[in-house]
Amino acid sequence: MSFTGGYDLSKLKRTEPAPSATPAGNQVAKSVAVESLIIEANEATLRDILAISAEVPVIIEFHADSVRVLDISEKLRRVCESFAGAFVLVRVDAQIEQRLGQAFAIKGAPTLVAIMKGQPVPLFEGEQDEDAIRKVVERVIEVAKENGVNGVAVVGDGTAAQVEQLPPLHQKAFDAINAGDFDLAIATYEQAIKENPRDDLAVSGLAQVRLLKRTIEPSAVNDQAEPPKDVDELLLWADYRLSTGDVAGAFGALLDAFEINRDARDQIRKHLVELFAVVEPTNADLLDARKRLATLLY
Repeated sequence: MSFTGGYDLSKLKRTEPAPSATPAGNQVAKSVAVESLIIEANEATLRDILAISAEVPVIIEFHADSVRVLDISEKLRRVCESFAGAFVLVRVDAQIEQRLGQAFAIKGAPTLVAIMKGQPVPLFEGEQDEDAIRKVVERVIEVAKENGVNGVAVVGDGTAAQVEQLPPLHQKAFDAINAGDFDLAIATYEQAIKENPRDDLAVSGLAQVRLLKRTIEPSAVNDQAEPPKDVDELLLWADYRLSTGDVAGAFGALLDAFEINRDARDQIRKHLVELFAVVEPTNADLLDARKRLATLLY
């Protein structure tokens, strides 16, 4: 399977290392300059980024940040930083880069794929705890070395990178999310909005952490193929649909209920508006939902 003639998606297999005058176990790791150990990529940039997989293993995280902030992304960041250049983490938004997702046979987000010498191997799909992720990464690095891919990624020319600092309340909320304290994160974002009602990032962050809190635990509602008739169950059903990337399905079900259930219109409208803040503003399904809601209201 190939992607526009550029990506070889054949199964990863061990290749025989080239003869070397350096005894095994005493090989000196090659330094490979990269812009960052964690790189955001798209269809236009991924090809060049994957070229480094000849020297350093690459792990691609297909995520859906435009829909939901996932805890696994932060776990991956921590693991990547702790390995200090033994692999490069490349992040691809599966919602936006759908052709890439098709090329790599991605069925859902999050999904991780390792790349060595341009060849991919699927790692896992869905949330994982940090210890499990670390064990998977250790195995990837081990296999990479067996295939002669034992380089080390070094950021830039060694000069200190400039790190953009979050505003204090945003950082506090971010840290609370990482710690699993969603109530503190919600309260902190609410405080930020109170201080600055035009803080769109805080509004979006608040909506995202509320959605995360509602969907972090499994529910029987999520197993239903069709939208529930009960309004409260419908709202939760839509939350789960949105959190898995089904933007059109989530908004469509809510708008259908809004149109026919006049007694619950205000409840459904408020839920819709909050979920609107979770999705990337340019998302086509979001734009369609906004237009339909405006038509139904007026």
